[in-house]
Amino acid sequence: MKKTLALLLALVMVFALAACGGTTDDPQTDETTPASEPADVPEGVPANADEAKEMGRKVLILNQHNSRESSNGQFTQAFVDYVNQNSDTLYVDAYYNGELGGIQEALENAIMGTIDIGECMFAQFASFYEPMEVWSMPYLYTDPDDGAKIVDLEKNTLLADMIAECEEVTGVKMLGVIYTNDARQLTCNFPVYTPDDLAGAKIRSMTNPAYTMCIEGMGGTPVPIDWTETISALTTGTVVGEENPYATLVSYQMWDCQDYIMETNHMFDFVVNYMNMSEWESLTAEEQQLLQDACDAEQEFKIEMLTEQLAEYKATCEENGMTIITEEDGLDLDAFKAGVDALKNERYPQYSEYFAWIDDYVANYDAA
Repeated sequence: MKKTLALLLALVMVFALAACGGTTDDPQTDETTPASEPADVPEGVPANADEAKEMGRKVLILNQHNSRESSNGQFTQAFVDYVNQNSDTLYVDAYYNGELGGIQEALENAIMGTIDIGECMFAQFASFYEPMEVWSMPYLYTDPDDGAKIVDLEKNTLLADMIAECEEVTGVKMLGVIYTNDARQLTCNFPVYTPDDLAGAKIRSMTNPAYTMCIEGMGGTPVPIDWTETISALTTGTVVGEENPYATLVSYQMWDCQDYIMETNHMFDFVVNYMNMSEWESLTAEEQQLLQDACDAEQEFKIEMLTEQLAEYKATCEENGMTIITEEDGLDLDAFKAGVDALKNERYPQYSEYFAWIDDYVANYDAA
């Protein structure tokens, strides 16, 4: 496993260096290339889907809404490479830049069976099974290390039960839940210190009520826009801000359209790797285990990469003219959290027991 992961990390870091070096990737470009055609393919691994079919492998279609060179694209590629290098029967043919659909569209396509594998946040599943949005709520926790506790499904019985119910409703298999230690931050083309500074400002949010509620609670006016259209919206002034983790800010050179980063640390995303249930059930037990092992490989790579490069991401943003505003600079984190929590409790009273359960679970995890 360690030998395989070492090879995997070496391959994917090629793209990490490209991203950190400032590679531009317009999410709306039509010049997308399936990630199944890497520059250097290890011996014995098919170079593309056609070759995989000739070798008798079952080809699984995967959609990623970000570019391959972006941080999220690199994490997905870790999953892809693990499968393609460790299976003699499966091959993942990955498409990037939302070529097969945006975040929500890809999930719907997987439910219908027009694609096999995708990834999204818990919030996207709320369209089909509402309670899943609990795990995409802002300020669910504030310590980056607590993400590992949330994805421990042996102890986190609340999430495990919700996943089982959501799978039954949607008809997709959740292959794995991946956490991050890179929190989402607010960016704008003007400095922000308190929620009052955002009054009347149109801020892009993900197309989900939990995310729009977060922007509203922070003082702004949320404008739901799919990621594939975000850069254009910022460039044309349709919106004046957005929120994303540092890795994404660097991957998409957000300094070209944003001047300030406010370290609000308002949300840590969980990424769910999912698969069409019929395709999942058609696999052997060995193949199913390999896909779940691939999720573990993606998780390991993600945390290792972010831990090593988070400071570099921040420095890159500053070197390119962005100003980072922290609590030490006068950013009123308590006010942002209070505004979001108040709105969260007002709009989601049905989840009050869940919020209390999660608080207790995280606080007492080590004693369980």
